[in-house]
Amino acid sequence: MSEAREGKGVDAGMVEGAKEALLRSIEEIGAERHEFASQAQWLKRINSFFNVSIVLLGVAAPAVVTYLTQQPTPDPSLTLKTIIIVAVAGAFATLRGFLKWGEKYGFAVMTSMKLRELEANARLEMEEILHTANDVMIYGKLSALNREIQEKWTEIIRRHLVSGGSGGEGE
Repeated sequence: MSEAREGKGVDAGMVEGAKEALLRSIEEIGAERHEFASQAQWLKRINSFFNVSIVLLGVAAPAVVTYLTQQPTPDPSLTLKTIIIVAVAGAFATLRGFLKWGEKYGFAVMTSMKLRELEANARLEMEEILHTANDVMIYGKLSALNREIQEKWTEIIRRHLVSGGSGGEGE
């Protein structure tokens, strides 16, 4: 097979080099996909924590305020605890609304999914190219595929970074 490649003007090493470069790119895309998936899980946990905390504080704060107003002479420590519960509930709700962990989770998941799709498509196209008969075309197609996935990969990450993880991939 090596002789056939050399006879057509393409060195077997060139084809293997193009294949290895493409495989490296695919592996790097997979690693970055795993990073976004991990980031998404972290954001999901934070969002869940804040959601549960807001629900609990949202129920506790009015109950404590109601109890406090029914006392003829409320204990000062109870008054202080009520103020703290209401303040923490408001702070948690404000942080959740401002930092938008739920939205960022969704966009990290979308970016991870787009990278997974790119990775899978690149692997399929590589296998299709490797099964073509013309070795000269194999080298050119592998190189072109590598450039194409590099551009798509850069575009996916650029959109995510430009949007700050808060909207670019949802469009």
